[in-house]
Amino acid sequence: MLSIKKNLIYNFLLSASQVLLPLLSIPYLSRVLTPEGIGKVSFIDSFTWYFVSVAEFVTLVYGMREVAKQQEDKAARSRLVAELLTLHFIASSITLVLYAISVLVLWSKIQDIRLLLFSLSSILVNFFACEWYFLGMERFRYITIRSLITRLSGLASIFILIKAPPDYYIYYAIMVAAGIGNGVCNIYKLYKELPLHFKGLDWKKHIHPTRTTYLISQVYSISLLLDNVLLRLVSTATAVGYYAFSIRMVRMSSQLLTDSLLVFFPRIVYKLKGGDASQSKQIVDRNLQLLIFFSVPMCVGIFLLADPLVKVFLGAAFIPAIVNLKMLALFPLLKSLNLFLSNQLLIAHNQERLCLKSFSIGNFLFIGLTLLLSWQFQDKGACMAILITEVITLVLSGYYVRRSLGGLYTFNWQMLFHACIGSCLFIPVVYGIGWTTTSNFWWVVWSIILCMTAYFIVQLFILRNDFSLLLKEYLLRPFRRSQPES
Repeated sequence: MLSIKKNLIYNFLLSASQVLLPLLSIPYLSRVLTPEGIGKVSFIDSFTWYFVSVAEFVTLVYGMREVAKQQEDKAARSRLVAELLTLHFIASSITLVLYAISVLVLWSKIQDIRLLLFSLSSILVNFFACEWYFLGMERFRYITIRSLITRLSGLASIFILIKAPPDYYIYYAIMVAAGIGNGVCNIYKLYKELPLHFKGLDWKKHIHPTRTTYLISQVYSISLLLDNVLLRLVSTATAVGYYAFSIRMVRMSSQLLTDSLLVFFPRIVYKLKGGDASQSKQIVDRNLQLLIFFSVPMCVGIFLLADPLVKVFLGAAFIPAIVNLKMLALFPLLKSLNLFLSNQLLIAHNQERLCLKSFSIGNFLFIGLTLLLSWQFQDKGACMAILITEVITLVLSGYYVRRSLGGLYTFNWQMLFHACIGSCLFIPVVYGIGWTTTSNFWWVVWSIILCMTAYFIVQLFILRNDFSLLLKEYLLRPFRRSQPES
């Protein structure tokens, strides 16, 4: 079992690739393809992945949690995995029927058999999905290497194969191929290292405990996967294109933070099962510090740099997305705190029903808000709807954590205050650079470099922030070890 620190490094590499590689592909795609083409792909991709989530009766969180509990017992783990795979296959078969019916109803919004065939391929490969196993076993090294290979292959394919606006379907084909590659690698590695037998299994026993986490996954998927679909129902493919790239930019940024939850979660569950509540609390507190320390400056930076970011990475055709990006700037902080409260606190402490309540209220409101506001304000209305949803869910989740866990965990207000103070320095830095350069690219680059430098200096030497001091100690430790003894 690798340490949390090593897992965080692998996870950071994975998350960084999720951000940095699109920074290479998005500028190219936004200039070769049209907002309408991007909108078509975003619609079918969201449509497909919603049904993938419907098929995942063995949710990522449930499967990861149960595998984490059996890390030391290979026989019990083998039986568990076989049962969960069987349950997932049955759920996927039922979902395929629902998918076919939905395609017939919404065919007027798709109207491209090529997109549909690639979509169907994703659904079929997902019959054997088992990513939860490797997360529960904390195999972040494998996950990182595998994903880097498929992502780099996908990036190369984009530049080689996509040459003109009609090639939007090739863009979707590349996205699907990357997902299929990950799935095939998972299946091969799982069957190679774990003996699986599918006779005499009691897979039905997982239906009841999985039911709540499954419903959580479904209501959570509404805002995550149906936003493009709901927007397309009341608006145009072009509006979906403006919104899709805007929300993708903030989701990529926030993923650098929220992916850390996957690293901490199995260890929190493992410690709680072993009765080590103090160690579990320490891990939870450290996770919260990490999220606040990085998400606040990220939000401020996105808001201040929205104009040059859109011009550099999306191009002139996506200028209307500037307003969207400014509206969505708060998203990384809200999403990070929401997932922290739901996964690391409520679900880790077997309070899934309370998590379901907060997600249900927020996401069902999201459906009405998106249809209403998008009908009136198109892509900007969708941005309003998703922000309102995150705020409502955050308030509800915070209330349920306080009610169910009492004073076991408290919010780190000092960390939030320190992060806000350090981020205030970004205002003169960003605007000062904007006044002295005519290049949007260098405006972004120098702003990021100087803002990050100023932020860490303030946290380390002026505010003496606990997490920054810990981070400094960890980063300098390898150099201190390499120094010769006197």
